[in-house]
Amino acid sequence: MENSKRFFDKKWLLLAFVSLIFSLLIFFCFTALIYRFGFARHITFNYYIKQLLIIIPFLPLSIFLFSILPLRRILDYHRLINRCSIRTYLISIFFISFFITNIISFFFYDHIPQGDAVVTFFQAKIFSKGFLWGFPPQFPEFFLKEMVIHQEKWFSMVQHGHSLFLTPFMLIRLPWLFSSLMGSFSIIIFFLFLRNCFDEGTAKEGALLLLLSPMFLFITSSYLNQNSSFFFILLSLFFLSLSIKHTNRFFPFFSGFFSGLAFFSRATVVIFIPAMIIFLFLAAEEKRGRAIFFFLIGFLPAFLIQFIDNIIYTGNIFRFGYSLHIGNNLHGLGFGPGKGEPTFSITGHTPLKALINFFYNLFTFSLHLYGWPLLSLIFIPFAFIKWKKNMWDIFAIIVIFFSLIFFSLYWFHGISPMGPKYYFEIVPLLVLLTVRGIRKLNIKPFVTILFIFTIFIYIPTGLLIFNRGWGTNLHCYNEIKKESIHNAIVFIKDLPGENEYERTINRHNYRSVAFRNEPQISKGDIIYAKDLGNEKNILLINEFKGRKAYIFEYSDNGKRWRLLPYEAVGSR
Repeated sequence: MENSKRFFDKKWLLLAFVSLIFSLLIFFCFTALIYRFGFARHITFNYYIKQLLIIIPFLPLSIFLFSILPLRRILDYHRLINRCSIRTYLISIFFISFFITNIISFFFYDHIPQGDAVVTFFQAKIFSKGFLWGFPPQFPEFFLKEMVIHQEKWFSMVQHGHSLFLTPFMLIRLPWLFSSLMGSFSIIIFFLFLRNCFDEGTAKEGALLLLLSPMFLFITSSYLNQNSSFFFILLSLFFLSLSIKHTNRFFPFFSGFFSGLAFFSRATVVIFIPAMIIFLFLAAEEKRGRAIFFFLIGFLPAFLIQFIDNIIYTGNIFRFGYSLHIGNNLHGLGFGPGKGEPTFSITGHTPLKALINFFYNLFTFSLHLYGWPLLSLIFIPFAFIKWKKNMWDIFAIIVIFFSLIFFSLYWFHGISPMGPKYYFEIVPLLVLLTVRGIRKLNIKPFVTILFIFTIFIYIPTGLLIFNRGWGTNLHCYNEIKKESIHNAIVFIKDLPGENEYERTINRHNYRSVAFRNEPQISKGDIIYAKDLGNEKNILLINEFKGRKAYIFEYSDNGKRWRLLPYEAVGSR
């Protein structure tokens, strides 16, 4: 009787007080220390610090709300989702995902490619025009540096799978639908995968976690090639789970086939392949030989597509487009003084830089995976409390471990405001382990409170950076439309690049219009080129003498811009 009159859970109330002290320490100590380091002022790292400071007060508030017993009885997402039939639930999460990702794509990404996606988008544009490659411009230094030239072929150094899959959507002039559809279908496939591995309850919770992941939503709203590899890896995992449950030879075949297609989109998914083969060997028991055989029969033809692509474009079966890039030192694995650009004031790639990259990714995952204040990874270890052996838990840990080893050999951390995108394909496995941990702890009302903060605080504030300078934009394009300019060359002039902020912003200035060029540069109404200074710009102006020349320049940290006739700028 006494327990029924309790209003607070005293243990959680005490924990709320402790977390309040922790939050104050984060505010006053961590921020004071972190800004002593130069890299903390970098626009992307600073973004995550600001996100942390915005949501960290919600940690003690979340715990306090969970300590209120009457409220705890009301807030339970598990009861809500279990009231839905499977069909209703899947249709609902599909359309919610489709709606949210299209909102982000339109209002925050302007339906244009962001960052690295510009070059894959341009390659898809080449495909949509009926060509395998573009026509090399006479002065390639004015155009996208990620487009390489080899044997009179102008093509993307990035693997071509994603561009090829995007092409049909380019042809119907709805390219922004592609990633949104793939992401929304990925949630359905993830549900089916989890249901095969565990049960319907785990599958519903996992699909909800994936749907509300800021990292998932931000990336699947974009044109990044991670979307294709993510989709095909999930299909591969789904058929892998069927291979364990059933004897049908087509299941391991399709698991291998979709793994090969994922590789055609993004080479780093190769980390999944040995884990899948080991998993089939350990889990298929007496069927292991046949299962592995059909997996390889499906995998090898799809895997070889990339090497056929290499022959077509580079003339060498083992030579990838990356190796033709002028900065090919940016794309190799391993440690050494010549590996990559300086980051964290460290030249080359060293074990110290690998360790810093690891903790940087860990920090961003702790926020961006679910938008929870430093809690996004905290439930994973609890998946192994009172652990009953499950092969999928082991599989998830193996793949995550392979990923950490693989990316420790690469010099760059791969983090953007969309999240630690290099690791995007392992997000389903992180979600799997998170769900397992939450179910062991039985704190679903607490997770419901965290979801509320994710939806109303973290995601809206996280998206603002795309309207405040980071990423590609419509500034130049809108100015040209406003002035009704045609048959022209427009040079894009960067900021002076006097600090890390300006240098980061500059990476997106030319990309904001580069994808609008035609595969044969001279065929475009507007030719968009980098500003390389008057002495070099004249070369391009003389090549296209019949065109009016303009210069589009940024100022005031990218907050101001203007479009001027080139002669008004004068020689520099």
